[in-house]
Amino acid sequence: MPKKTFFRRRLTRRASLDPLLLPASIAWSTIALLILLGALQEMGGFHPALDTKFGLASIGLFFAGGLVSIAVFKVLRRREAGPQPVEKSNEKRKVPDRLLDGEIQAWWISVISPLENLLVRTHLHPNVVTALSFGFNLVGCVFLFLGWLFLAGWVILLGGTMDMLDGRIARKTGTVSRRGAFFDSVMDRYGEILIFLGLSAHFRDSILLYIILLAMAGSLMVSYTRARAEGLGVTCKVGMLQRPERVVFLGFGAIFSSILYMLRGTLGLNAGPYLMGFVLLVIALLSNATAFSRMVYIMRKLGREGQDGGPG
Repeated sequence: MPKKTFFRRRLTRRASLDPLLLPASIAWSTIALLILLGALQEMGGFHPALDTKFGLASIGLFFAGGLVSIAVFKVLRRREAGPQPVEKSNEKRKVPDRLLDGEIQAWWISVISPLENLLVRTHLHPNVVTALSFGFNLVGCVFLFLGWLFLAGWVILLGGTMDMLDGRIARKTGTVSRRGAFFDSVMDRYGEILIFLGLSAHFRDSILLYIILLAMAGSLMVSYTRARAEGLGVTCKVGMLQRPERVVFLGFGAIFSSILYMLRGTLGLNAGPYLMGFVLLVIALLSNATAFSRMVYIMRKLGREGQDGGPG
């Protein structure tokens, strides 16, 4: 059999088994290239005069790779799903409760699915994946302290990705347990605290320090209200700014703050701290609003059940 025919058949067979491998490959290739360039730039591999070119190249590569990956994903998923019935105009679409519900979440799950399948095949225990997520957050904390925001942003996003994978792997491998869920929750809180500590160290001489503390308090209260509710027998997953949204905001906030710093010569000012401050302010406001809305929701649920007898 000719070599070309052999390789073509192998590629066709692989594509038929996993049609979403292409958008995942595009996304991970883009991320790997951005991380490599970011490491070279922030660790002194490029001359400062090249900052502007690197910033523009990063923006171009980020949006080009991301948009192409999303477009390919949508085309493949539409082809796989087949023709869909036309929705009636009088039917109201459900408004998502969270910022990352819908197409973006489905796309990212397809991006991480090859990694998920690989970890399942290697029989890696979900608790190890949880520990890896914490490790990424620890590295992110160090990078933030050193001022390497570009790398820190990607590490934060990778840590959040591993946090998504541990539960999915546990369900796929039949290793779901209360012990694992408890370990995951505790390590998530410690990981989130580490990121805010890194930000606090980086902005220790700025007014942003107070916003960071407010954001950290809100983030912890979002998790605490859910945990306390579940301890009382109430399921509570409401709220707009939950952990995945906070991870995305912090990760991309750090990445684009670093890019704006690189473009300071073109823009005439360093707009990075302003963007990071805006992101942190959004997290501070929305996380505390989410915690408060959860408190109201839980108290109403407990009130209906006649369980509002006072503090324990």
